[in-house]
Amino acid sequence: MNTAREKPIHDHAPRPGEEIPLPDLEEDETVPPRPEEEIADRFRDGPEATGLPGPSD
Repeated sequence: MNTAREKPIHDHAPRPGEEIPLPDLEEDETVPPRPEEEIADRFRDGPEATGLPGPSD
């Protein structure tokens, strides 16, 4: 659902040899993640990513 000021992600299908257009960043993607979001991402990745021992350690 694009508004009038937004351009569609893909205007057309790329032809052979033509680069695939990258979508523009949304407004919230220009803001760095909050510390609690980074911590939550690490815990979602599992115990080896956080450096904490897992339940079987």
